[in-house]
Amino acid sequence: MARTPRGATTTDVSQSSGTAVSSGAAATGIEGFSSNFVTEEVILDETTLKNTEEDDFDPFHIGDVTSNKNTDRKKTITKARVNTMISSGTDTTAGNISILSESGDSTTKSVSSAALPPRLLVKFKVHEEVSSVAHLSDDNEGISNAMIEGTVMAQVVSSDALKNVPFYLISSTDNQIAIDFSPNDKFTKIFISDGKIHGIEKNVVKIPKEILGFMTIGKYRISQSMAHMPLLLEQKVVRSKSKIQIAIQVRSKMSNPDDLFQFSIVVFIPEQVNSDSVAILTGDGEFDQWKRCITWEMEHLSKGRSFMVSAKCLLDGTSENVEEARRLNESLKFPVMLRCRSKDQISSIRFQAIEAKGHPATVSSSTVGKTYRIVHRLV
Repeated sequence: MARTPRGATTTDVSQSSGTAVSSGAAATGIEGFSSNFVTEEVILDETTLKNTEEDDFDPFHIGDVTSNKNTDRKKTITKARVNTMISSGTDTTAGNISILSESGDSTTKSVSSAALPPRLLVKFKVHEEVSSVAHLSDDNEGISNAMIEGTVMAQVVSSDALKNVPFYLISSTDNQIAIDFSPNDKFTKIFISDGKIHGIEKNVVKIPKEILGFMTIGKYRISQSMAHMPLLLEQKVVRSKSKIQIAIQVRSKMSNPDDLFQFSIVVFIPEQVNSDSVAILTGDGEFDQWKRCITWEMEHLSKGRSFMVSAKCLLDGTSENVEEARRLNESLKFPVMLRCRSKDQISSIRFQAIEAKGHPATVSSSTVGKTYRIVHRLV
């Protein structure tokens, strides 16, 4: 085997690979080792370079194998977990379950629970027109016979954005006083299926969603005797031969929830009295000769307050006969009429809204407004 001199080194350049090979390397005794390195040329165009982030640069697709392995493992774990929950009886409909799709993307499937019934808030307003009479000569002095004609209005607020479900209207009073209720046919119908709930009449009310304000759903009439009126009306008549003095006192009870407004008192003068002799003693009153009445007006009377008005007059003639004088005293009446308004109600009627059959809902109701106008007579 020929040796190469130590001082002489030769360098051959391989034409095929372009790699320099030192002849001194062959002198080390490594034989049969090929020094020709094969490289793969990767060429990327400018568009690929611009759209490729630094962290995503993976020309040899090394990360694909790892990603596929992790995806398969996640799918296996998720399916096993769901199967375990089902076999153990766990409720899988209450929450959200994340499931990997075939492409490896995580999707969330939510199973909603059954829809809750709508909430229905019903507000009532009650107005009453009252006509009452109290008899001075009656044995039950202080007891008034009242005729009440009322109107009930309702406003519905529902959590259902599309419609207002119907509800039952229940009315009741103290001492089971009879109520003559007349429904407004546009919104209210009498429920005939079983007639009454525990002896209480019920009506079905349905107010359309587009109606936002209060609507009249019915009217009622109540006739009852009342021992406790919100005001006290008293009259005193003093006669001395042909001279007569009339005094009237009105008192608003302290227990009233509100004051009295648009107050007026009217006293009617009988025919036996000389109309030219009528004179007002106290109060800002006015006498009308044609109607033969004296009227006192007051805009406001606070609760717990009272006031008195008075007048005087003369009889046309007197008789010395005792029997005629007795008959005159019996026929000599000065009827009194009182008018006023207040934010309260005279009757004890109550209205309640409850869930209607076949229309599930959470129903609550309240009375948000009460008003009355009363005409009270003392005869």
